[in-house]
Amino acid sequence: MPSPEPDATTPGFTIKADAEPRVVVTGELDLLTSPQLQERLDALIDDKGTERLVIDLTGVTFFDSSALNVLLQAQGRAGERKVSLAIVPSDAVSRVIDLTGVGEHLTVVQPPAS
Repeated sequence: MPSPEPDATTPGFTIKADAEPRVVVTGELDLLTSPQLQERLDALIDDKGTERLVIDLTGVTFFDSSALNVLLQAQGRAGERKVSLAIVPSDAVSRVIDLTGVGEHLTVVQPPAS
């Protein structure tokens, strides 16, 4: 199981994974940082012990098409490997998902009320 320590090296951007497993992303998800997320998600989805994966994007402040592509690929890969994948979006992420109309291809859940 990957370490819960941050593994991103881009200032203002972090990816952390915990034992749930849950991946928590903060900062901007764009052409520069999306490959880091894809690498982490691929590793978790390919891990034989992973049955469920939550991608917490509530701390994402910017989200572009490269990041959306990473999520779509992860959703497909998870389905192939029988991994339940859920995405918890920030407002920025929700806006892109809504504008592009790809919500039907992603399992999007709302964050718990605080």
